[in-house]
Amino acid sequence: MTEGISEKLDLLVEKFDKMQEKKQFKLPFGIRSAKGKFRRNYAVVELLRLNGAVEFKMIPIEDNTIKIGGIYYDASAEYIMRYKKYPLIILPEWNIKPLGKDEAEEIEPFSPKENFKKAEKEGMLSAPEKFILHAIKMDTVKPKGNINVKVILLIGALLVGGYVLLSYLKVI
Repeated sequence: MTEGISEKLDLLVEKFDKMQEKKQFKLPFGIRSAKGKFRRNYAVVELLRLNGAVEFKMIPIEDNTIKIGGIYYDASAEYIMRYKKYPLIILPEWNIKPLGKDEAEEIEPFSPKENFKKAEKEGMLSAPEKFILHAIKMDTVKPKGNINVKVILLIGALLVGGYVLLSYLKVI
């Protein structure tokens, strides 16, 4: 009878272990299916939004930067990690510097509040960059009307020449 109990106990322990196994994390299907893009300087970006949501995006890296929503973020090699075979950047939306390998390996859990305070202290918040880029864009869209001296002199010469011509022909 003890063998029957020990066998049942072993079965219960096995079932309990199977229930305790955690499901493996998988990247979204759209990212897993686009393997060819990673050969062309693309990276998976885990974007930590201000509202606490997390988004995964596949974004190209150009000149050690990535562009999300009109804001440029740092994407140098020190911030690129690996998840399985994919290059991965963990990026808080409020900070133009992603989480580095040192920060990802810290024993303490990630705190958005502390990361925001650190970015604010270092001057790395992304909000001022939005305003600066918007101001630059507005300047390029609406350039100031510079008065060209050559054009004014040419118009003046034409008016004087026309007046002289008309007075010579005795029209005026």
